[in-house]
Amino acid sequence: MGDLANEFSWSRSRDGAFQECKRRYFYHYYGAWGGWDTAAAPDVRRLYILKQLSSRQQWAGRTVHDAIELALHGLRDGRSMPVEPFVADVIERMRGEWRSSRDGRYRDSPKTAALFEHEYQVDLKPEAWQALRENVATCLRNFFRLPLLAEIRRTSPEHWSIEHWSKVFDFEGTPVWVAPDFGFWTAEGRLGLVDWKTGGGFGDASFQLGCYALYARELLGVEPKVVDLYEVNLREPHVTAHRWDDERLEAVREQLRLSIRGMKAYLADAGANVAVLTDFERTEDLRICRWCNFRAVCRPEL
Repeated sequence: MGDLANEFSWSRSRDGAFQECKRRYFYHYYGAWGGWDTAAAPDVRRLYILKQLSSRQQWAGRTVHDAIELALHGLRDGRSMPVEPFVADVIERMRGEWRSSRDGRYRDSPKTAALFEHEYQVDLKPEAWQALRENVATCLRNFFRLPLLAEIRRTSPEHWSIEHWSKVFDFEGTPVWVAPDFGFWTAEGRLGLVDWKTGGGFGDASFQLGCYALYARELLGVEPKVVDLYEVNLREPHVTAHRWDDERLEAVREQLRLSIRGMKAYLADAGANVAVLTDFERTEDLRICRWCNFRAVCRPEL
């Protein structure tokens, strides 16, 4: 098999990285490329390992998302899902991942749990980790209590999409990656797309949800008028339903065009997706730098 090509694509997380810090964007999407190979150059391998780091909050969010996916598979298959044993099992797996990260296993196996706090030796009190554990448990208990889940379970599991629908579509020549957390068809023939959220201060999620509506239109052929977008805050818990229309969808397309155009403008060769480090400036906001995965190579003085 030939070498993998680093081809340009778009995702909401990629857009976020680009907006936050151009140098971080370069390290993540270009500098770390190929670092999965243990024979890669040491600097590339180092960037790849740093790329895999998650903050404790990101780790907790991913844990909840993975657990919900597992629970939905079980419910789809008709298995009993007692809540407290399920939550206890998730917490026990978290403990194992925490120990693996603390012991630095990710330096040899980058795809295992890798916490920013361990790599950068952030001094946290035990209470901070306990609060994280409790937030995960609260989010999962709230998930099982959601009226939305009861609504989902009243529909046929054959009309659920847990993770099997394709998540990439072509947008004016650019592959666009969009990943709704869950989808289902209601008895009324409407498509529900769900985004699970596990923390506070989400900000404006309209662009992300609009990308879900675009995904439904472009890939599934479902018009916005029959799509319901659910923003689910599992910590509260609170469900916000959004509906889209053609006019708002066109605004999402235009924002997508501007984002893609901005990213490509930084490339030395847009056609070949070639980037040069010195073309990507560092942010001057040191608050961003302090919690950046690439701090050790970009601003080691911090």
